[in-house]
Amino acid sequence: MLPMRRLLLAIPLIVATPALAQSQAAMPVEPFTEGQRAGIPSRPLVVLTVSQALPVASLPASCTDGQLVLATDGRTPMQDAGKGTGVVARCLSKAWLSTVDGKAVQS
Repeated sequence: MLPMRRLLLAIPLIVATPALAQSQAAMPVEPFTEGQRAGIPSRPLVVLTVSQALPVASLPASCTDGQLVLATDGRTPMQDAGKGTGVVARCLSKAWLSTVDGKAVQS
């Protein structure tokens, strides 16, 4: 009978830990800047200025490091071969790299 009582006392401790972790995951922290909610359209966290929107085949051969372009038919790593839905590409060492995975942009 005594081992059963110990088990009954230990069950709340075993069950409480996953429940606490689950409740913390369900309530994510919202970012605030200057006392106001951020990450919404009127107060974005990051603003990218994309200079051009071009298909991959038309990307300029010469570019300046850090320049951003929207490759309109670029593929993300999750997309199969063929025309993609578009990715933001960044120029680095005269090559256009996807900001998604850091590899050369492909269409």
